[in-house]
Amino acid sequence: MDDEKKERNSTIKIKLNGKEQPFSEETAIHDWQSATKEASAASSEETVEEEEFEWILPNVEKNEVPEYKIINATKDNVKKLPMTNWKRNIKPGFSSVFISVFLAIAVGLILGLIIYKMAIQSEDSPVALNEADIPPAAEKEEQNTKIESYSFTLPDLTIPVLQGGLYSSEEGAVSAGENVSEYGIGKTVIEIEGQYYLFIGVAGDLSTAKLWSNKLKDQGLKDEEVWAKELVISGKTVELASKEEADLITSDINTFHKLAEESASGFTNGVVSEDVLKNAEKELVGTFETEIAKDLHGSLELAQKHLNSFSTSESSNDLLQAQQALLEFVKIYYGNNN
Repeated sequence: MDDEKKERNSTIKIKLNGKEQPFSEETAIHDWQSATKEASAASSEETVEEEEFEWILPNVEKNEVPEYKIINATKDNVKKLPMTNWKRNIKPGFSSVFISVFLAIAVGLILGLIIYKMAIQSEDSPVALNEADIPPAAEKEEQNTKIESYSFTLPDLTIPVLQGGLYSSEEGAVSAGENVSEYGIGKTVIEIEGQYYLFIGVAGDLSTAKLWSNKLKDQGLKDEEVWAKELVISGKTVELASKEEADLITSDINTFHKLAEESASGFTNGVVSEDVLKNAEKELVGTFETEIAKDLHGSLELAQKHLNSFSTSESSNDLLQAQQALLEFVKIYYGNNN
């Protein structure tokens, strides 16, 4: 027993670098159960402390979002809408039919109103404007048109003619003209100083007119029924569209003498000059706006056309139509100068 105790109490010596180092062999005995209890108690105390800790948070001012209210769509207003009331009052099976009829009537009224307004406007549109209703722009345009018209004095015209008689009435002159129609000549009646003159032909010069007159006498006309003379027509001022139109009329008057000579030559000699007719066709050009210019120019164009046709057909009817157109030129010219 003693030996065992000695062994248990024996000490251990440790030498490092030849020096003894103290060494104590003591075993630390820990009471783990009690330690566990203490740890649990400590943790429970901490939990209590945590639960009992008063948290103090800073006062932070927050900008409150303003509350917006819908004014026009409140429940009261919704209740007052007509459609809502209709839906409440109308029976379920009848609502769609009622709405369709109502919309059809509304559309019909709108279309009727539009058509009525259009009809009123269409009735007002063709109404002629009074002079007081003419806008200033239109008045200025009218004034400009009047200012732009060109005053032109037609030249004095001396025309060799065949006179078929002098009568106190127009009926007598017309009747005498019918009596000479069988000779294939033209005729026109012109009132001069209250007397009615029957003219049955025109020529380019007086000598040709006298030759033609003698030929007609040989064919059966009496001396008092036909004779050659010169008809003088004094110039008169007329309103033309422009100076260009006046120049064209002057050229047409010169062409008249050429066509009258060829026409009389066709009656006396039976031939016409093709060169003269071609030149006349070139001279009869231009566009005319005033009535007198159109009428004078048109009669010359017709005479030239029939004379040109006579040069190939040698038809007496073409000569007659050419003479009739030239006599019409004389009547228009005299009528606008006297």
